[in-house]
Amino acid sequence: MTTTELKNDLHRMVDNTDDPLILKEIAALFATLREEGGDWWDLIPEAEKEKIELGRAQASAGQTMPHEVVRAKAARIIGKKSVAQ
Repeated sequence: MTTTELKNDLHRMVDNTDDPLILKEIAALFATLREEGGDWWDLIPEAEKEKIELGRAQASAGQTMPHEVVRAKAARIIGKKSVAQ
């Protein structure tokens, strides 16, 4: 895909949405990527920030789980016996 095609696709997607949250997030992401200010933290919803902070607090309290356990749990959820590394 050429740069012009990519720009046209992005323009079309922006033009076809009226969702202010999506538009705000796109603008913030674009500004961050172009280093015009902003921070990725400002791009995510409050609910996600709360989950991240909870995870950080749990990790600080030693409430963690080995990677292998997480992978096995994920494999069970998606219906596979193991997840390739």
